[in-house]
Amino acid sequence: METPGLSAVVVCRQLASRRPRDVLRRLRRNIAKHGLIFIPYRVALLGASIVRRCLSRPGPEPHGSPSVPSETLESLDLHSAAVLKRVREWQPDLGLSIGAPILRPALFRIPRLGTLNLHLGHVPEYRGAPPGFWELYTGARSIGATVHLVDEGLDTGPVVGAAQAPLYETDTLARVEARARELGSRVLVGVLRHVAAGAWVATPQPPGGRTFRFPTVKQRAILASRLALRRWGRRIRDGRGMAKAAALLAWLVLCRPARDLVRTLRRRHPVRVFTFHRVTDLCRDHLTVSPDTFRTQVAYIRRHHTVVSLENGLDALRDGIRLRRPLAVLAFDDGYRNVWDLARSILARAGVPACCFVCTGLVGTGERLAHDDGNPVRAHLDLMGWDELKALCDAGWTIGAHTVSHARLAGCTGETLRREVVEPGATIRGKLGRRVLAMAYPFGAQDDISAEGKALVRESGYEACLSNFGGENGAHTDLMEVRRIDIGGDHDALGWRAWVHGCDLTRWRLRWARVFAEAPVRLT
Repeated sequence: METPGLSAVVVCRQLASRRPRDVLRRLRRNIAKHGLIFIPYRVALLGASIVRRCLSRPGPEPHGSPSVPSETLESLDLHSAAVLKRVREWQPDLGLSIGAPILRPALFRIPRLGTLNLHLGHVPEYRGAPPGFWELYTGARSIGATVHLVDEGLDTGPVVGAAQAPLYETDTLARVEARARELGSRVLVGVLRHVAAGAWVATPQPPGGRTFRFPTVKQRAILASRLALRRWGRRIRDGRGMAKAAALLAWLVLCRPARDLVRTLRRRHPVRVFTFHRVTDLCRDHLTVSPDTFRTQVAYIRRHHTVVSLENGLDALRDGIRLRRPLAVLAFDDGYRNVWDLARSILARAGVPACCFVCTGLVGTGERLAHDDGNPVRAHLDLMGWDELKALCDAGWTIGAHTVSHARLAGCTGETLRREVVEPGATIRGKLGRRVLAMAYPFGAQDDISAEGKALVRESGYEACLSNFGGENGAHTDLMEVRRIDIGGDHDALGWRAWVHGCDLTRWRLRWARVFAEAPVRLT
């Protein structure tokens, strides 16, 4: 629906027959393939789907404009005479196959330019279905997404666009499936833009390859047991991690409730600013949180905090307001486009505000951040443009400065330092028409900004300067020393939950290391 020049859409959807005879035929076919275990397996899946349907919330609104003429054709057979006749009457330029059954030439040859298929897998190595399963089952190191022209074979047509993303030791099947879907969406959007511009090329697939079919229940059980053994084996071998988890659990269950009760009675709760960078399934690292985890984090923060805008959070700190409940501010650094694509809708449904700190020299340029150079999905880690930032402002977001080029301010002097600090405020005011309240300096450690840099931030009219080395903010905190807690990475659930409540074991680890470093060494 976002394809440039789109004039009309006709959607053909094949429905499953609910007639008892057809249901029994499908059941017999599946029992023959999987064995009698298919019956309890299918009942369990049905129960899980009913629970998810009851607990799920409405999804985001479709992106399509209602001004685009459209029609939906639903049929038990996509190749029926009525469907084929109606599709021919539309005279389509391009066909798309997304999760469709195997198409026959009578349908996929109707569009003038042919029909493209979105296949969530490498070709020719991983033709067929389902996405992610066989890559994990066979020990592949990456997951792919391919857009190719449909021909008489199964995923054998010429390739128009493709991309890959890594697989990780800690991946689950659900995480890999989500990564494949997001990767496929990005590849498809890019291909459609090239088709609209008349700049697309179809490259024949190399010979060879392998075609997979849907796995049996036994094969699914084998993969599930492998992943579970790998996960628990890794945890058992990590003695230090188990000790840390026990300490965090004890703090969350025993210490935190007592501390919060005292703070409530004394009205001494803090203002916590939480940092995120990327919200995507494409990679896993200290800057990336998956959409599902981010959704869980937002719900958890809301349960234990009053989520406010950056302006209100700074006002509370400046005025020294005594709080019976902690305040939370959600902040995104760098301005990645996936914040617009994924995080924005999650926060909108939760009804909470957020802020975004951007590097003004990179916004809308198509450039990538230097710290993403080694990332295998770097091509998909693009940044938002001024149009997206303007829309965020209109939706109630706060846009702050993050220097011009993501420079480490501690290493900047003279005119370079002045440009990195002063210019972003003027640029944001000119582009968005909004006053810039704060700067979050890149990298965020205590030694990543000099005293000269902090003085220049204050002189440039910013009301606050935000770091990123952890810690809470109490009443009358110096707004040039606002601390943030980074929970937007590939952290375990127990860890980020503890950090949400202000528990930071980093200080204790550093203190422990200093103690041992200062202790005299005795030789015997």
